Amino acid sequence: MITHVTKFKNPGFRAILLSVFLILLFGASLLYLFWVRSAHTGRLTAYIYQNGTLLTTIDLSAVTETYSFTVDSPDGGYNTIEIKPGAIGIKEADCPDRLCVLMGYADSSLLPIVCLPHGLVIEIKEQAAAPGIGPDALSY
Repeated sequence: MITHVTKFKNPGFRAILLSVFLILLFGASLLYLFWVRSAHTGRLTAYIYQNGTLLTTIDLSAVTETYSFTVDSPDGGYNTIEIKPGAIGIKEADCPDRLCVLMGYADSSLLPIVCLPHGLVIEIKEQAAAPGIGPDALSY
């Protein structure tokens, strides 16, 4: 008489198989998220506003060297904005909480950089390389 012994009836083997599958699925998901996050589809343009007025626009895709400039606020304060190739951020500020400096450098259109005490907003917009390419909507 021939008896068939299968490994799938062993509960320990099923647990190991399920664990390996879940680890591979998690790893593939992380790789996909990093790939989507790093893939810019077009040109990045930074719009710098103070108290609702557009001060300047900067094409971040065309920046080749790091530079900075200072924006003075009407209340006597200041923000030093630093532009790097593909990113922008507030390097220094004299506001009380300095949250705008702690926000770091922005390289996508997900969140703006804001300094509420000085009324400064840096917004990045991404222009698609071709119509129909890029996300339909973003949520966070």
